[in-house]
Amino acid sequence: MRKIIILFTFLAVSAFQLIGSCFAQTQYVVFDQDKLTDSLDGHLFCKRTYAEIRSDSTNFPDLTIYNFLFKKSITDDDSNQKVFQNFISFEREGKSLPVDILVTITPLTRSKFELKNISKAIVNKDINVISLDSLLRTSAKDIFYATYAPLGIFSETPSLNLKRTDYKIVIKRKNEYFLVDNETLTESYFIGNGYMEPYRNNAAGIYPQSKNFSKQNYLSAEKLNTLKGGIIKDTTINLNNQGRTIAIDRFWTNEPHIPFTKSAGLNKGSDWYAVEGIGDFEFFWDNGILNGNFLDYFKKAKLNYMPDKQLNRKLNLWYKTKKINGIPFEDFFKNKGVNNSNLKSIL
Repeated sequence: MRKIIILFTFLAVSAFQLIGSCFAQTQYVVFDQDKLTDSLDGHLFCKRTYAEIRSDSTNFPDLTIYNFLFKKSITDDDSNQKVFQNFISFEREGKSLPVDILVTITPLTRSKFELKNISKAIVNKDINVISLDSLLRTSAKDIFYATYAPLGIFSETPSLNLKRTDYKIVIKRKNEYFLVDNETLTESYFIGNGYMEPYRNNAAGIYPQSKNFSKQNYLSAEKLNTLKGGIIKDTTINLNNQGRTIAIDRFWTNEPHIPFTKSAGLNKGSDWYAVEGIGDFEFFWDNGILNGNFLDYFKKAKLNYMPDKQLNRKLNLWYKTKKINGIPFEDFFKNKGVNNSNLKSIL
């Protein structure tokens, strides 16, 4: 009998440890809707924006993309060598950021979202909320190694999490905290200046100033290997009003090419494969990602290729931006000096 009790106690303790370790794997990021800007220790700046997007089809629920845009604090020299050196300095000190870094967090569901008020748990510190500084440092480290590891300058490369599902978003509004308790995709990018060279593998970098490489023309010409691994600009939409131009860039991803990829995910019968990330998206430099298609999540990507590649002949967004920071899309850009007539091409 004593042995049975000991065995039961051991199994119970082991079960609680296992359950605890499972909860410990999930980290929570707070998105403060009432305060959309933050200064980190007085030397780093974070701008938060959220884009509510609506599906073209009644079969898909509306989604919200939460952007954390960390602005760089070094402006004197954007050369590749200097950016590399400044990344190393940032790793050590966590102060001077050499590039803009964008982290997007998007809860996903096929039916409805589970919104839970966890204000009490936040106050009691019962869940593991990570700081903005920690979110930035973790993302910067992954971006740094993903960008420079292919050059062979490191003896070994740590596991990368540029696209991950172990974070969940907590929305703070009017001093209350709401957990969106659904599977959640987090992606990390750096915003590059200048052009992305065609030979450069860069699944971590968004280059708004890069040349356009039409997805439809490029894939139909079967030139996949030329830009393999790149986040590539398809089209730039210029919104003009009274001499002012605002650019919204449309990007597509040509087969991720860094070690976090698991290309067999869809073939093994899993419902979706968030690790592949957003295949097509719209980007506005001042805010972050305003729209995306999430083809893999809804199993609309073909099983014999990763999302948005060979059999998909054109840029497919499938969603339209409904609101930015709670403001209707047209009004948001109207406040920036663009009237409604300029928006017809993207609404």
